[in-house]
Amino acid sequence: MKTLQTKIAEHPVLGTLNREYLEIVGQGAEEITFQPGEVIFREGEPANRFYLVQEGQLALEAHVPNRDDRLIQKISKGDLLGWSWLFPPFVWHFQARALDHMTAIVLYGGHLLASCEENHDFGYELMKRVSGVLIQRLEVTCRKLLDTHPPARTPPIQATEHKPEQRFELETAIASHPFFADMSTLHLKVLAEQAMHSRFEAGKVIFEPGDPANRFYAIEQGQIAVESDSSGDPVLIQILGDGDVLGWSWLYAPYYSHFSGRTLRTTSAIFFYGTRLREACESDHDLGYELMKRITRIVIQRLQATRRQLLETVTNR
Repeated sequence: MKTLQTKIAEHPVLGTLNREYLEIVGQGAEEITFQPGEVIFREGEPANRFYLVQEGQLALEAHVPNRDDRLIQKISKGDLLGWSWLFPPFVWHFQARALDHMTAIVLYGGHLLASCEENHDFGYELMKRVSGVLIQRLEVTCRKLLDTHPPARTPPIQATEHKPEQRFELETAIASHPFFADMSTLHLKVLAEQAMHSRFEAGKVIFEPGDPANRFYAIEQGQIAVESDSSGDPVLIQILGDGDVLGWSWLYAPYYSHFSGRTLRTTSAIFFYGTRLREACESDHDLGYELMKRITRIVIQRLQATRRQLLETVTNR
């Protein structure tokens, strides 16, 4: 019979961690069984568990007042469940319910968070894997939204008055951007070495689906529409503005863009070379952990917002 540690080591996502880190993950873990229809957690309850699905299938659902619970996504063997333990307010945003006889390994979020803060090498490797799964889910959810939502057209391009640019030193500009708040001076210096200022006129396409993904944008001022043109015409997915970040396809193979980005107004941004960022993170896991933590938080927020948008679309039909 396989031990719990062996089962964790065989998991498709976390099993790629080294032995030392797998031992950290496995501390306090337990295997749990759920019967068909049993609720695993409810929306609004405290979130402190991370599930590795071993057998069976579950439904991630949203509660709709005076209606049946609405299916958001089905999750099966080999997948992960539960991210709300990662960031405040540490409560579940949706409900999870077993669809058939299901077993899962339960990890404890408080232990994992404390271990990440104590050991940034471990934190970097864990966040890298979690963010990879989250980014895939965000892309799938965006595609599903496009399939079920009436096409949203991008607002017209706004002609903006050409103003003299107020340029700051890169380190100062990066430090003042919300995404990089409270980063150390040393890490800001490293980031500045991988970056440069950029400016795009209104209507500029800055990347398209299939383009090599090697840039990460921190928007200072302006607006960028993230669009899909799979139907032949641009369909709006999201509009990003001052203080937002854009582009994470440089993080994971095959390193190409899945959507397009087009400026709606004259936009100033700091762009970072993705290849250099990956190399910097691999050589300095303190930096890697700080970056991956921030990216993971943003992706979770966007995934939750996109799921809510999808829910509204299905509910209003």
